[in-house]
Amino acid sequence: MKLNRMHGFSIRSIIRLEIRWRYNHMSNKVLKPKKASLYQFTQNYSNNIGNCIEFFKSMKWPGEFSCDRCGCHKYYLVKRVGKTKTSYVLECSSCHKQHSLLSGTIFQSCKLDLYKLLLGVFLFLNENKGISAINLCSILDVNHKTALLLENKCRILCH
Repeated sequence: MKLNRMHGFSIRSIIRLEIRWRYNHMSNKVLKPKKASLYQFTQNYSNNIGNCIEFFKSMKWPGEFSCDRCGCHKYYLVKRVGKTKTSYVLECSSCHKQHSLLSGTIFQSCKLDLYKLLLGVFLFLNENKGISAINLCSILDVNHKTALLLENKCRILCH
């Protein structure tokens, strides 16, 4: 019983205090989280549009897809090809309501394809202070105005 409560402290609080003490008294080695590599990112997303779709689908519907109208969890993937943009839509299998991957998000009016959008966000978030719009426009092969818009949206995501 005395081990369980020392001077009114629980074992959890004692362990927390010891962890804080060890962290504060460590040498100057503070471990930073490892950044994801550009090589791994391009391996996962560059040649596989399915992974890009799965990424945005998991961000919009964290558990699994659920239709707003009927609550069904089954869907079909529909590819829309336009003059300037190719978009992907999830269509509910029971009521046939179409749900866009980017609608209702900060990227809903973005004309970039999914890989360029993901790459731009990755490059911005992987740098300590972000990436300049000039560098972003040369890497993504887009104009300066599009790179500025993507950069501003990434800044909004950070706050």
